[in-house]
Amino acid sequence: MSNYTIAVGWSGKDALSDSDAAKVISGADFNTEFSAVQTAVNTKANINGASSEAFACNALTATSGTIATLNSTTANITTANITTVDLGNWTVTETAGVLLFATGGTTKMKLAADGSLTVVGNVTAYGTM
Repeated sequence: MSNYTIAVGWSGKDALSDSDAAKVISGADFNTEFSAVQTAVNTKANINGASSEAFACNALTATSGTIATLNSTTANITTANITTVDLGNWTVTETAGVLLFATGGTTKMKLAADGSLTVVGNVTAYGTM
């Protein structure tokens, strides 16, 4: 994609006297300038995109504990297993098949792979939120 570059030295014409023939702007000057604008515009991507257009991006998606990064230059996807998710005040960490829920650096709940749930506080069954 090209960027627009001014093709005609317009500012030089301003310094010329009104009687100078070089001060006159010709149709060729306009054609040269508008052709440069057209070239720059035509090589840019449309805002709605099209299947034929390539967009530069580094997209991140999280699925099944995996972060996938798309490299827009090579179209390669690299993945990394994520063991901790930081949610602000809370973190969820997976270690050896166990999920640990912590806040303020202190683990408050543990969920084992077999479904066992251990909490440091009270558990309310059939409560409402």
